[in-house]
Amino acid sequence: QFERLAKPLLKPLYHAALRLTRQKEWAEDLTQDALIRGYERFELFTPGTNFRAWLFTILTHTYLNDCERGKRRPLTASFDTANVQGSTWEFPAPDANNDPAAILLVDTLDERLQSALDALPDDYRHAVILVDMEDMSYQDVANALNIPIGTVRSRVSRGRAQMRQALSKDLRPSRS
Repeated sequence: QFERLAKPLLKPLYHAALRLTRQKEWAEDLTQDALIRGYERFELFTPGTNFRAWLFTILTHTYLNDCERGKRRPLTASFDTANVQGSTWEFPAPDANNDPAAILLVDTLDERLQSALDALPDDYRHAVILVDMEDMSYQDVANALNIPIGTVRSRVSRGRAQMRQALSKDLRPSRS
């Protein structure tokens, strides 16, 4: 049952991890760790509730725990071998150029938008990614980040404002 629920979320989970970490290998590890933790704790999931939000909460907690520990591990396992010896998991394969920015841009963001997102302070960036890109509710993000819902709203609002300001600077005609 876990596999049935998790398979459609592999690519979005990986892309969220890549947006959070900005490092391909760390994003792969983070996705794998979140899936393992979700599988190990699947009995704690309440059927009928939002599985996507539950799994993204695990991903976010794992990421924040890694950040607290200053943990940026080298790649220890590859998603490329997921189909070896009868495995039914099919992980999204990274692009050939192995550039995290390019991987993200293929499916989501243009360079200016990615640059504006990257320029945000981490607290704002995390909230904007989870609300605007992963379509999580404010309440689910509050639960994932262990902060009040009002703080989520504030961070998303301020993050959006900073991104708007950065993007509007790019669109202004230059004076020579």
